[in-house]
Amino acid sequence: MQVQKEVGSAYGLYFALLNSTVILNILLDLGMSNYNNRKISVNNNRFSKYFQNISVIRFGLAIIYLLALQLWGIVAQYTMHDQMLLFFLGLSQVFLSSLLYVRSNLTAFGKYKLDSLFSVLDRVLMIGGVFYLFYQRDNGLVNIENFIYVQTIGYGLSFMVGLITLLTIGQPGIPSINRRFARVLLKKSAPYALIVLLMAAYHSSDAIMIERMLSNGKAEASIYAQSMRILLALNNYAYLFAVLLLPMFSKLLAKKEKIQGLIATSSSLLIYGVSSVAVLMAFFADDVIALCYGKFNNQSIFIDWKLNFEALQNMGDVLFSADVFKLIIYGIIPMSINYCFGTLITASGNMKLLNKIAFASLLLNIGLNFVLIPEYGAWGAALASLITQSFSGAFQVVFAVHLFKLKVNLIGVLRFILGVAVVLISTTFIGEINLSSRLPVMFGLLLVGLLLAVNLKGVLRMAKGFGNNQ
Repeated sequence: MQVQKEVGSAYGLYFALLNSTVILNILLDLGMSNYNNRKISVNNNRFSKYFQNISVIRFGLAIIYLLALQLWGIVAQYTMHDQMLLFFLGLSQVFLSSLLYVRSNLTAFGKYKLDSLFSVLDRVLMIGGVFYLFYQRDNGLVNIENFIYVQTIGYGLSFMVGLITLLTIGQPGIPSINRRFARVLLKKSAPYALIVLLMAAYHSSDAIMIERMLSNGKAEASIYAQSMRILLALNNYAYLFAVLLLPMFSKLLAKKEKIQGLIATSSSLLIYGVSSVAVLMAFFADDVIALCYGKFNNQSIFIDWKLNFEALQNMGDVLFSADVFKLIIYGIIPMSINYCFGTLITASGNMKLLNKIAFASLLLNIGLNFVLIPEYGAWGAALASLITQSFSGAFQVVFAVHLFKLKVNLIGVLRFILGVAVVLISTTFIGEINLSSRLPVMFGLLLVGLLLAVNLKGVLRMAKGFGNNQ
């Protein structure tokens, strides 16, 4: 966030380039990580054979991916400087995808604590790198180029440490490839690859379309990126659930055990958490954006425990960005629904259904963007994203309930609604409370809502299930 404040509209170009690397990211994996996780979580003895073949395949895919990115840079008519940035962002994606593959094996082995460690290690390294850049601000180190280099180094080091850890645990032997096994593997993982491609396309096309379609595309993309960065930070919490739930769902389905309790507990816990945060952040959107991206020109940010809006030098940008943020932040709710119910469908191997939903979502998202972006810019893209996410989440819930014959517990639903309502209604008076008292009051209300919305006995059983897999 501080980097974006420093570099201004140049961040819009970075965000568009980053989303280009994300869409093509499927070339790095072809769905092998999800397929690998599902298979090894059921039978750990498959690890050596899978790792020896997948590691060779992934190396070749990384080269193809980097070449494809440069080809895209030429087609999109980016400058040589922009193509260089595209290359390093692509290299970061190579390291990140490889780290995710390592983590998929760790969760398949039931090493959830190690997976949690590597889920934050890259962030810690990058935060340390950014702190160094700001420490050397007077030497001109705070720029987009150095920010990208810090990401590449952070992901690269995390991958190396993760790989060494995985090799120590699994001891797979020297990488080699069996052509027959590789063909079967690629064929089996293809449906997983398609779902990743489709989801990446409708998640990441917004920023690219904003930057390419509008005359002030870089500035609008930069505004859009402000809200998306906060959403993606919150999304890490939701994604962690999916990573942990996939092997657990796979094991339960393989043993033909009931999944009603796990899906009910995990979905209520996750969706309550993100819904509460989304409501609060949307209500205080002006404060959130001003605090993250406001320029106060060395004046006090707070006066009498209130944000010093009078000192804001970029008030217009903050208010416009806050309007975009109010829409985008609610997207975390359907995204979390996707993580819960989409993960359950993935564990069952019913990828054809997920691909149909994702393809329909992609068409809807692109169509809405073509209509809304020219008229409303970043705000229109935010609205398109929220509609698309809600469409996808609703259909995944409906199909999951039908496929797995899940029972809808009306009492549980009413408890959940009541818990969220406590947070929703309380926002009407929280703003009147002094900031020094607001945080503990807010925490207390969230806790009350949690007790109402979530079955804590189910949470304890779920936590015990995680512990038994360590």
